[in-house]
Amino acid sequence: MRMLTIAVLGFLVGCGGSPPSPTAEKPMIVAEWEGLPADQKYQAESYERLKLGEPKFQDEKAWDRFYKQTVLPGQKKELAKK
Repeated sequence: MRMLTIAVLGFLVGCGGSPPSPTAEKPMIVAEWEGLPADQKYQAESYERLKLGEPKFQDEKAWDRFYKQTVLPGQKKELAKK
């Protein structure tokens, strides 16, 4: 029991700083990502949520393909409108 208490306390002390925002951990699917405004869609946090929500993106090659074929062209198009 003592070791468990020490482990828990050590974890809590070591986790200082601000807690993560709830959206940072909420997985997202491609359909949700596509509906985001451009200023949110092309942020690193959105990419991480998308990777969490789409199991196929756990494969780095699949993510790279999606990024090159979908993200980059969409980003160019959407940001050119501004």
